[in-house]
Amino acid sequence: MNIPGHTGTGWCIFVYNLSPDSDESVLWQLFGPFGAVNNVKVIRDFNTNKCKGFGFVTMTNYDEAAMAIASLNGYRLGDRVLQVSFKTSKTHKS
Repeated sequence: MNIPGHTGTGWCIFVYNLSPDSDESVLWQLFGPFGAVNNVKVIRDFNTNKCKGFGFVTMTNYDEAAMAIASLNGYRLGDRVLQVSFKTSKTHKS
């Protein structure tokens, strides 16, 4: 069964529209109050080491992850509005 966002270690959340200077500490601070966070990852440009505008957060509990998504989707962080959802696997178009 393919459940969006579920990984072997928890529930993976996609966070989009981060600023170029965002780092992992921002994600820990945003998601930590909602429950146990296993891992955070900001995707960076190889050459500049700046955030490419998105990242991932893995939380252990589905209900806590769902509450974080409901609370943080549309949240204004600085001058940006975050888009937050369960990570979905990419499907290849034929």
